[in-house]
Amino acid sequence: MDAAAVVAVVVTLILAARQLRPLVEAAAFLARTGETVIALPTGTWLRAVAWVAVSIAIVARWRTAVLLAAWSAVLYEVAILATSFTGGRRSGATLDLGLWPLLLALTAAALLSVASPVQRGLVILTHRGRTLLAAAASTATLTAAAIPLLGEPGAPSQAGDAASTIEPAFVVSSRLSAAVAALTFVVVLALAVAAVSDLGPAVRRRVFTLMGAGVAGYATIHLGLPTPFGVWDGQLVSAPAQAVLLVLAPGLVLGAGLYLTRASERAARPRVDRA
Repeated sequence: MDAAAVVAVVVTLILAARQLRPLVEAAAFLARTGETVIALPTGTWLRAVAWVAVSIAIVARWRTAVLLAAWSAVLYEVAILATSFTGGRRSGATLDLGLWPLLLALTAAALLSVASPVQRGLVILTHRGRTLLAAAASTATLTAAAIPLLGEPGAPSQAGDAASTIEPAFVVSSRLSAAVAALTFVVVLALAVAAVSDLGPAVRRRVFTLMGAGVAGYATIHLGLPTPFGVWDGQLVSAPAQAVLLVLAPGLVLGAGLYLTRASERAARPRVDRA
């Protein structure tokens, strides 16, 4: 289960970093404009606290705390989804938007549960690997400040002889926004792959297989979102097609990866000539 332990650590740290993005973005807007340009719902803070707590527990090697915090985060996502689509409190969010945070949390919690012990993932990673993983997590968090820092505040509005007021609006090129989103995804993925590239061949192959299946699932989720990967406008696939792909894509990647791994290992075994 060494591969699962490594992937559990990678997924959890990057997920925690991703939950911090809205907080970093809001702080950057506040520092740049002096205005609270975006409002953060309570759920944003709770998700960030939950997954940062899981990450700290992993580093501190508190396995029980890791599992309790991770599954508490999953239960929170279940509660959010249930209250959003029942009891007449539907907020207008689509099922896709409400479901994908739960899928991410469930995936991370499941990996943390099957890895035994999960803290072994940090031990297996080399010093270089841990450094690159920290860089991946930092990139996932800090690039949220790019738009507030690179964009331009909206022009003041004029109202007759009244003094002009600065509205908390921001002018951002769609190309710039798309470039930041795409570059963040590519750099984080590249750093995560590089972080596990120093592992032994047997573990490395299985880690790449699990990561490949995870990336396939993550990409499939984005295909059905309003702005896939923050680059395209509008869903690229319909909801039924997305549901099918969400099952097939990770499954095919996982199956193909395990088959190739076992085939490679069988081929590498020394052959015994029979008389």
